[in-house]
Amino acid sequence: MIISKKTAIRNFKADMHYPGPLRKVPVLFQHWHRILPFQIVFTNREIRKKISLYAELLQLHEKDEALSKKLSSAAYFLRRIEGEIASFTTKKISALFRPPIGKIILELLESGSISALDELIELTPGGLFELMQIKGLGGKKLALLWKKGKIDTLEGLLKACEQKAIRKLPGFGSTSEENIRKGIQSHLDQQNHFHLATVATHAEDILKLIRKISPGSLTEFCGGIRRLNPTVAGIEIITTLDNNAIAKNSKKYMVIKSSSADKTYGISHEEIPVTIYHTNTSNFHLDRFRLTGNEQHVLKVMAKIPRTAKSFSSEKSIYQKAGLPYIVPEMRENLAEWDYKANPEDLIRFEDIRGVVHNHTTYSDGVDKLGDFVKACKQKNFEYVVISDHSKNAHYAGGLKEEKVLKQFLEIDKLQKEMKSIRIFKSIECDIKVNGDLDYENSFLKKFDLVIVSIHQQLKMDEAKATRRLLKAIEQPYTTILGHMTGRLLLMRPGYPVNYKKIIDACAANRVIIEINSNPYRLDMDWTQIPYALNKGVWISINPDAHSIREIDNIKWGIAAARKAGLIRAKTWNALPLNRIEEYLKWKKSNSKEIFK
Repeated sequence: MIISKKTAIRNFKADMHYPGPLRKVPVLFQHWHRILPFQIVFTNREIRKKISLYAELLQLHEKDEALSKKLSSAAYFLRRIEGEIASFTTKKISALFRPPIGKIILELLESGSISALDELIELTPGGLFELMQIKGLGGKKLALLWKKGKIDTLEGLLKACEQKAIRKLPGFGSTSEENIRKGIQSHLDQQNHFHLATVATHAEDILKLIRKISPGSLTEFCGGIRRLNPTVAGIEIITTLDNNAIAKNSKKYMVIKSSSADKTYGISHEEIPVTIYHTNTSNFHLDRFRLTGNEQHVLKVMAKIPRTAKSFSSEKSIYQKAGLPYIVPEMRENLAEWDYKANPEDLIRFEDIRGVVHNHTTYSDGVDKLGDFVKACKQKNFEYVVISDHSKNAHYAGGLKEEKVLKQFLEIDKLQKEMKSIRIFKSIECDIKVNGDLDYENSFLKKFDLVIVSIHQQLKMDEAKATRRLLKAIEQPYTTILGHMTGRLLLMRPGYPVNYKKIIDACAANRVIIEINSNPYRLDMDWTQIPYALNKGVWISINPDAHSIREIDNIKWGIAAARKAGLIRAKTWNALPLNRIEEYLKWKKSNSKEIFK
């Protein structure tokens, strides 16, 4: 689909949630005169963003609430559609969506924009688009802030919170005012940070391009990206190439903002900050060490090195001079590394994972059919797979009522007969209700091979309430695994506060496994809590929370986080072979029956 420059820029403004003068202009727009006309293909995610924005702006401008609700429902429905909408026929799109929604999507695909949305964007003050990114501020609340409070900028909203003016507006109070203030602070803290999963592929591409400049040079990652931090401020690279060599060859991957003999700084074509440190061959390993570990780790190691030591042939030699065992880059956080006694080779790796635990299919909100998902796990040579669709309380995600669970059981039994080389476990991601009860009666829960328990609704809780809710669920007799402990979404919401030590102590007492949810936007439990869990003897399971076959590989992000905490394969539940898993589940289930009696 060919669209005009004007439409392309309008689309970019909408994507940025900012309709005023562009503050950050991608390379695409810096050179628009060279590449017009634009060729745009909308992904399902991009279509979802458009119609979600349309729904929110309808609420903001108090127009057509019915259409707003339909758009919101359609945005959620888009997550479950297999295949790219842009490749569907008009007839198929019209059949999938209600008439007004289908027409809107077709307009976007055919013209590159939605005219009614464009009009709303033009009517909306630029600052309100940034306010939409504040947790808890939807269209209706923003309308009140804008029209009653005369607030249309982040600065104005923060000032109103400080002056306690928000609580005086209709529909707000002191609690909502404090939540908005916290939301603003969280938004400011998260600005200019990126999920590791978002940056990783771009970083590898840039590293390869720099190495091609001079294959004999030393060029490697350093900083947070080398430590595999869940979120990073940008891409950091150290090289023996000088800044002039980088400047001559940088157009392929970045726009340089500043350059000196020590450091080149720029922005990649994907809008990610890139810092390239320049050094010489003799100092390369020491400089890379200093630029990799966090400040406290580096200082502690350097304090142990004799002053006479000047040159190092590797990072291992740095630790040898300090009288320390080699510490892998991920662990250089001044937390778990000093008490780590195992061999670095014992740290969990992707190839150690024997089974894929916590997965969703089209029975709830997954995008792949049960049979296809199991076949994919078999093709990847896993020994077992745990199917855990949502329970009935998660109606928004197609949660399974009892009769649908039994229907899935029958399909699993049939598949198991056909595929004997992989074990299929019957599980559920069971909602933890507000009072801590689980979503099914014990008489039904005992039918599952294992039960993963998670909180998905009513997340606004103080620490005491959230902790009580989780503790009660952990103590339920058929609970096997605690899923995403805090419900956080990295760079989006902080999660509910919990007393993690009490939670871990309860898991230890009840022999409940704790999940590292490996969705790169969750990575929950937090890696800093893992050492305490290991000390208490709690098993950790690295689970992809896969909603598609592609997301099975989420496991690698959970492994990155787990390695930071010193998790070894011997303490990783789904690194156990199938016979050990079966033994554990048999013991757990028989023990649960004793408790239930």
